[in-house]
Amino acid sequence: MWASFFLCAAVIVFALYLPGYLLLRGVGLPRTLSLGAAPLVSVTDFCLIAIVLGFASVPCGWPNVFLPVLAAGVLVFGISWQRRPRPAAPDRKQLALAAFYLAVGGLVCLYVFVKPLDSPESFYCRFDDQTHYNLARHFIDTGDWSALRHSDGAASHIASSSYYPSAWHLMAALAFSLTGIDLPIIFNALNAVLAGLVYPLSSLALMTALFPRRRSVVAAGAVATMAFACFPWVLLLKGQLLANLISFSLVPAALALVMRPFDEGGLKHWRGIVAASILTVTFFGLAHPNGLFTALVFLAPFLIHKAAEAARRSPRLAPGNPFRRPPLVWLTGAVLCYAIWQLMLYAPPLQQVVLYDNTGNLNLSWPESFYAAAAFSLYPEQPPQWILAAVCVVGVVALVRRRRAWLALPGTYMLLVYAACRCVDAGYTLRTFLAGFWYSDPYRILCCAEIFLVPVAATGLAAIAGFAARKARRLTPKLALALVLAAFSIANFLPFYVVPPEHDLPRDVEGPHFVQTPGTAFGYFHLLFEEGYDMSEEQIYSADEEAFVRRAMEMIPPDALVINDPHDGSAFAYGLNGLNTYYRHIDLGTETEASPLIREHLAELAADPEVARAVQNAGAAYVLQLDHGTPFEDGVWLIQTNEDNRKDFAGIEAVDDGTPGFEVVMKEGDMRLYRIVPPNQ
Repeated sequence: MWASFFLCAAVIVFALYLPGYLLLRGVGLPRTLSLGAAPLVSVTDFCLIAIVLGFASVPCGWPNVFLPVLAAGVLVFGISWQRRPRPAAPDRKQLALAAFYLAVGGLVCLYVFVKPLDSPESFYCRFDDQTHYNLARHFIDTGDWSALRHSDGAASHIASSSYYPSAWHLMAALAFSLTGIDLPIIFNALNAVLAGLVYPLSSLALMTALFPRRRSVVAAGAVATMAFACFPWVLLLKGQLLANLISFSLVPAALALVMRPFDEGGLKHWRGIVAASILTVTFFGLAHPNGLFTALVFLAPFLIHKAAEAARRSPRLAPGNPFRRPPLVWLTGAVLCYAIWQLMLYAPPLQQVVLYDNTGNLNLSWPESFYAAAAFSLYPEQPPQWILAAVCVVGVVALVRRRRAWLALPGTYMLLVYAACRCVDAGYTLRTFLAGFWYSDPYRILCCAEIFLVPVAATGLAAIAGFAARKARRLTPKLALALVLAAFSIANFLPFYVVPPEHDLPRDVEGPHFVQTPGTAFGYFHLLFEEGYDMSEEQIYSADEEAFVRRAMEMIPPDALVINDPHDGSAFAYGLNGLNTYYRHIDLGTETEASPLIREHLAELAADPEVARAVQNAGAAYVLQLDHGTPFEDGVWLIQTNEDNRKDFAGIEAVDDGTPGFEVVMKEGDMRLYRIVPPNQ
């Protein structure tokens, strides 16, 4: 199965990079930028084609989604190749840097995420996965991959379709179309590629754009990119926030793409600015809009910095003009940003996100919040990263000395926002104002902070290496940098964590935040993934339950509709296994008229003609129970499940081996599969 995992990962890399790289190289962008931003173009084009095919009612598959984008890339690249002089051979140093970023990213990903998997089919069931797994499966079953026609296809819901950022789900469906490999393997392979390859190359593009003449800082960026323990791993533990994973992983590349025209002459290259902006906005709209607001936090100080520099050097401004002074430009820019921010906060399309009632994780005081932010102890029970924090302080000093202090502002700002999110309640308060565009969620915010702190940490590592080279005469700058990166990596990535006595790893993120125990942050996250993906442990959808579902699917017709209680783990049976379940989410949503009758009174089928008619009209043929007779206090549930919402499905849970109208097909422990026997049979 591991061969299938790595084959799937290779196919995903091929689909993400080849079309986009050819298109960007064809329009004349540098190799490093083309490589880092290639998935932006590929994914955007795939999604747009899927939207068009959805409106035309044409089923999607790799021939009509992947091949047109690849053909366009080959055509554009071919025309460019013919019209332009033969380009110079690739810079070996650039190739070495790309290889270095990939090596660090791949090794960290293998240790933190891949190695803890019991098998490539291991899965981790959290609340958001109901949406992610089911939507990817629904894409495959229907052939409709459009982001504008979101639906999980559940028969319990009134048929409707709506917008949903589904770039991650489309890539999963495309990988299935290209390989036919089981979806759980595809999910893991896609997440590994995004975390261990896409994000490092995206970061390389930004680092190259920020430091075009400081190769030592760019080289240090390979280590700095993966040095922060929370991103991208938190997104695979909390939620899971898979749409944010693909969106945030490409924020650095999107920034590099937008910034490049400014660095080459500003408004003289307005066409490039417009094209890059349109691509970026479209991509984040299709992947996750959080990424767009994240990019804006970085672009705001960048644009103000550019404006201040342009005003200071402008021959059109009189020597005494106050706008020649950077502080006034910065003040004006800050006021303008505040006004735009306020307008977006009150924009009707964003109200559902901004006003999301996120009251969780408010379990720290102000001093504790700022301590957590300063120590980079950002996830509950995570050991602090003091060495990395010290490196970032050195980086800030170095940036100030080089008059590039603006680079430290985005990361510092997001750390302050994170601190506020841990101790200030939601609503139209400070928390909403600062973090509303990220659902007022501190764990999305900490990801933004760590992305923005990469250039700061890289600058700090390069500055330490430079200092060492100056003090030790026998050290060349390259050797000093290599030694500093090696020493830092050994301390920062050390795979070590001592589990505290009576330790209970947090299934949610509202447990104790600070736990004193020896270990590193990376050792801790490795342990979290080991526990989370341990198929021998009982979880909401356990390995035994999944095996029962697989056997059940062999005994029933392929498209048979199965009534279920989604709280017992069967909410994941459709997305992971393809079982045609009646309920696919623990939230009821907009129900059909038959749904309340079925979930509240199914056991009365033989005695109540109205219930029998509802079941018949729904087309249901079987009933699945994965926690038959299990009291709430003895079961394993999602943290959003409580005794009250379990009562919503009392009619389904009341069915037992002796209930009239139901025939036992399979039983094992507390798991049951019944065939529905209509009263007239």
